[in-house]
Amino acid sequence: MVLKRYISFVFVTVFVVSLMMPQISAKARAVEFSDVSKDQPYASAVSQLTERKIIGGYPDGTFKPEASITRGQAAAIIAKLLNLDTKIVKNPKFKDVSPKTGNYGAIATVVEKGIFRGYADGRFGPHDQITRAQMSSILIKAFKFNTLTYMQSTPFKDIDRLSSHQESVYTLYKLGIAFGTSETTFSPNKPITRGEAAIFITKAEKVRSETIEYYAKDFGWSNFGYVVYSNPYEPEQNEEQVVQILQNKKASSHIQIVPIKEGTQKLGLSGRLKNDSNTLESKKYYVSVTKENERFTIHFDETKDVLPTNVRLNVEKDPIKNVTLSTMDGTVIEESAKFKTCKEYLGFNQICLLLNNPGEYIATVEYANNTKIRYGVKATEKPAHFYLDTYSIVENPVVSLDLSKYEGDFSEYNMDEKTANIVNITREGNSNKFSIEGLSEGYIYVDFPKSRKEILGLRIQVYSIGSILNVRVEPYTYSEQFY
Repeated sequence: MVLKRYISFVFVTVFVVSLMMPQISAKARAVEFSDVSKDQPYASAVSQLTERKIIGGYPDGTFKPEASITRGQAAAIIAKLLNLDTKIVKNPKFKDVSPKTGNYGAIATVVEKGIFRGYADGRFGPHDQITRAQMSSILIKAFKFNTLTYMQSTPFKDIDRLSSHQESVYTLYKLGIAFGTSETTFSPNKPITRGEAAIFITKAEKVRSETIEYYAKDFGWSNFGYVVYSNPYEPEQNEEQVVQILQNKKASSHIQIVPIKEGTQKLGLSGRLKNDSNTLESKKYYVSVTKENERFTIHFDETKDVLPTNVRLNVEKDPIKNVTLSTMDGTVIEESAKFKTCKEYLGFNQICLLLNNPGEYIATVEYANNTKIRYGVKATEKPAHFYLDTYSIVENPVVSLDLSKYEGDFSEYNMDEKTANIVNITREGNSNKFSIEGLSEGYIYVDFPKSRKEILGLRIQVYSIGSILNVRVEPYTYSEQFY
């Protein structure tokens, strides 16, 4: 299959490119320091980096894992890690950095690459300590990770109001690279220790080497959209993510797919054709992540599957005897359709009815007291989605409204002639009682020109699915007319 060959080519290309990056040696010789025991969480990372001469120990045989790192030292580490040229460099022209400054070449090259920046006062601060949050941003830039939008889905309460480094910290945490100083704190402004930095660096390097990148142009598209499934209110759609999608915020034509755990999940991609912005194309994949020799590998299987999907019906709390599913013309599809109680959503008591195909249907709910209520049900297939887009309305074609409890003169009412085909309004004699019958889907305002008190008019919305109509009426007040 052409697409599978294309995906294989992209994966091989990314893998070959990743080999050009400094790699973590699985068989790195254990480098021993008197203050780094094998049971320390940073022991392996320290050993890997010192073996590759990315970071060194001290003459006395110690590593000093709890010591902090300066900005100049961090620049040197990153320059070695990425194998950057530190000889032929452009003078960054900082007040406190000259060619005689230690790590000058490294500072100059990481600044030129946009990995580090100076301060607003023109300094670089080569001897200033690097914080945990700053190191997070440095690694994001060094390995060219796209960032996630911060969603407060971390246990760390001390990054909620973090400004410039918030998304970097959040992204590295979600990718399993960064970790906190406790269960509830990240300590963003605390200087990062040499041991912590070693872990951050080796994890970031490994994750980046496993990351696959896609560009919309490779699909003939001008941009990317994507769909993943994690919805606690739809059990069949609530799957654990095995890959994290990082979309470039400046260019929606670029995404990174990062494996984070073993397993399988669904992924939909879509985009507008490069030469025809009115045409939307989409592709769907089952994405599997496997692990071998401590490395993740991503596999893609393209599919056209559209999976059975629940539609929710707002029901009474009374016992339900039966549910019948029919087409709009009355042809019975299921005499006794299977249903289940859904997880409560927005305070409504609901049942879930499974739909296998797109279309418009009538669901009839029969209660134990023999009362029957009909629902219009609609299911639509959406590009890039595995599940149908479903919704329902209860049949309620006529609403009776009594405005007697409100102050005002409701003897006359006006409605736009252009929307008169949406409802038919009947007043009961000279009373304040009205019958509002839905005719077609739409939205309409009804004004009471003689009322200058509590109620000025009505907002009327008519919903329709096939022949099923649902009318909703809401009076609006004098104060509300300005909103």
